[in-house]
Amino acid sequence: MSAALPTFADLAARVAGGVMSRPRIAIIGAGSSGMAAAAEMLQRGLDPVLFEARSEPGGIWGKDPLSALYPDLVQSAAAQLPLSHPGAASWAAYTEQCLDTIKRQGLASRIFTSTKVLCATPSLYDGGADLLIASADQAAAPLLRHFEHVVYAGGLYHTPQLPLIAGGANFAGRIIHSSDVRDLSRFVGQRVLIIGLGNTAMACAARLFPVAQQLVLSGRSPTWLVPRLLHGSPIDVAMRALKETFRHSYQARLWDACREHGAIGHAVDPSSHEIDVGRQRITVSDSMLGPVRSGMVPLRPALAQVDQHTVYFVDGSSCEADVIVCCTGYRSQEILAEGSEQPQQLVGNVLHARYPGLWFTGAPALWGSPAPIAKKQGRLIAHAIAMGWRRDELAQAVRPYVNYDKAAARLPFGFEVADFSGYAHMVDQASAGPGGEPAPLAGDPVDYAG
Repeated sequence: MSAALPTFADLAARVAGGVMSRPRIAIIGAGSSGMAAAAEMLQRGLDPVLFEARSEPGGIWGKDPLSALYPDLVQSAAAQLPLSHPGAASWAAYTEQCLDTIKRQGLASRIFTSTKVLCATPSLYDGGADLLIASADQAAAPLLRHFEHVVYAGGLYHTPQLPLIAGGANFAGRIIHSSDVRDLSRFVGQRVLIIGLGNTAMACAARLFPVAQQLVLSGRSPTWLVPRLLHGSPIDVAMRALKETFRHSYQARLWDACREHGAIGHAVDPSSHEIDVGRQRITVSDSMLGPVRSGMVPLRPALAQVDQHTVYFVDGSSCEADVIVCCTGYRSQEILAEGSEQPQQLVGNVLHARYPGLWFTGAPALWGSPAPIAKKQGRLIAHAIAMGWRRDELAQAVRPYVNYDKAAARLPFGFEVADFSGYAHMVDQASAGPGGEPAPLAGDPVDYAG
């Protein structure tokens, strides 16, 4: 995909030649969120450049060795791709969509691949940030460039996050992250405990169940394990249909449908007769429902502590284990310079509350932004920059929309992730031009590749 795209060497040459003096907007990351933001900016006559650490754009789904993607990482795939279209065909379609977007939107000369932003030092008074930019292999001298606006679209999947386990230092076996579940021969005949009940945990369990001597699942959050199909339809399609048909009794109807199809609830109140989609995780796993239901794979509560080979749970039960697999997600890349204030709450779910010109998009675990909303975030960022809005103007623009305000009051970092229609409506209204449409691209885009 990236054969014609410029690299860090091209960037350094353009800086030396003065070609890079014009762009004032930098987007860190050329995945789906970064490209969506760039496309929205071009429509408004803005002039962004994108820095992508991998050798090709497309985010974690690329085939680059630097990608954090591995076969069982399904958290983001579940958000990006409809469950009604699983399989390799969807991945190929996504890759083609990225390539088509690059060509149609005039992004080919703006994406610098194998180019890593090591650090961003935001400016409290001038806005934007100084970026320390280097080649991905750091073989060449880095560049220091200031941009009036910096959009972080680098995603979440950078550093595996391992929990602190009481007694972990005394454990005689292995404690590993789910990203290390690659060579199944290392798990043959082993007693395996999986921490987590999300999509990645279930995918790991499905791979390890045939080879492990014993497999146990541990989860602390209320979770429903559900089949892929409800009433013959993919569960995401079925859930939307139930919500549209039974709006006020949707959660009770969902409970009935899931129980009818053999779903299993963990750490949920059996007397509620509702599935609270805002507080209970829904995990799709056809392959593990049977083993869990039969008791072949026990469901245990949260882990309390471990000793040499024994794992103890908060309810007092225990099991023996040789390997503990932690399906506990990732830490986001720490992009801001030491001493900078990390983002806690974002204005409009996109702008740092303290640093003008420092924007964020496409980071669901931090700011409640599921993948389908990334284009909306990009639109709001592009419109705000084009209009010259600072923090107060953006806050005023998003404040009148009731759905967004109600959702923002429920979650400290923004809208409710289970239903982001209020946020999408807010962006459409706040970013509409006088005629209801964004401004067209002003002039021909600069060819930064030379």
